[in-house]
Amino acid sequence: MKKLFKWHEEMIEKVTKEFNLTRYQLLILTWLEGILIGVLLCRFVF
Repeated sequence: MKKLFKWHEEMIEKVTKEFNLTRYQLLILTWLEGILIGVLLCRFVF
């Protein structure tokens, strides 16, 4: 499990550096992505 957390943390650091984002901006983007995927799933699956 520790390997998963370490991998996830490294991926977050890589994405924030690559796109020049803060962690807060990344948090907002992932939240919006989750909302969008939820809406699409509700619209087309259920």
